[in-house]
Amino acid sequence: MSMKKIGVLTSGGDAPGMNAAVRAVARTALTSGMEVLGIHRGYHGLLNGDVFAMDLRSVSDIIHHGGTMLYTARSKEYNTPEGVQKAADMCHQLGIEGVVVIGGDGSFRGARDLTGAGIPCVCIPGTIDNDVSSSEYTVGFDTAMNTAVEMVDRLRDTTESHDRCSVVEVMGRRCG
Repeated sequence: MSMKKIGVLTSGGDAPGMNAAVRAVARTALTSGMEVLGIHRGYHGLLNGDVFAMDLRSVSDIIHHGGTMLYTARSKEYNTPEGVQKAADMCHQLGIEGVVVIGGDGSFRGARDLTGAGIPCVCIPGTIDNDVSSSEYTVGFDTAMNTAVEMVDRLRDTTESHDRCSVVEVMGRRCG
């Protein structure tokens, strides 16, 4: 039995390329005859039924924009057994048969829990941290790394010009 309606969400921190992933999911599902619901603000939006019907037009010009058109958030409420069940119940209420989750390790744990509550999930690793196990590169890592390298190169030139020392902190948790 094939699915007729799926949801797609982005969760946790945003990463470059998330919009391209959202677009690819939506276009592939729509051209396969599925309905696609975009879920605003990750699991928080799923808990509250904050969804909209996606069509080819809604994703036509998003790949050139940073961030995520679906917005993103973290949800303390979702990270409880009651929250996961509420999200699964909302999926049933909305007719969502499966969810595509784009995010990092925390988002994947949320997908695991939702799958345990009976809603199948597919995960796309999207994080600048590049810390999702069993994934060589995540959506967003290459852009984040190359942007940081470019900025450090520029800063080095200025630092040397002033005979100074600079300290640079970059995002990435414990992955650097």
